[in-house]
Amino acid sequence: MRFIATVVSAAILLFLVYLVVGAIADGYFGADIIPDRAVPDAWAAPDSWSEWRDIVIVLLGLFWVLAGILAVIFMAALIALVFVVRKVVRENAAPALDSLRQSLDNIRGTTEFAGETVASPIIRVYAVAKGVRAGLSAITGLPDRIRGRRHGKKR
Repeated sequence: MRFIATVVSAAILLFLVYLVVGAIADGYFGADIIPDRAVPDAWAAPDSWSEWRDIVIVLLGLFWVLAGILAVIFMAALIALVFVVRKVVRENAAPALDSLRQSLDNIRGTTEFAGETVASPIIRVYAVAKGVRAGLSAITGLPDRIRGRRHGKKR
């Protein structure tokens, strides 16, 4: 189906190109590609610059109208896109953010629980052991003897 549409479009385009080239060659060069007898009120190429100016003004007006229509279509498409994005954000992103917030709250609660139940007792035990060791070393001078030092001097 796509091939047939391509062939038909190419045939139409070639025919239009033939007509344009024939009209230009007929009007300017006197060629008889499109006989005047075939089309009694045939269009002839403009004879003066003022006729060309008028044709160009009409064509530019048509292009401006086409540009205005396309601008309105693009603006409508942009507005529709904004509404679709807002709907997607409202329906999908907001629940995802709520879920993410709940997950972060769960993680925060888990870390607080682990800190209070696991890390805090270990830190307390280590602090008590360090304090006892410091107290014993102050009383007995045990760490100096273990390291082989006497009164801050190295062996």
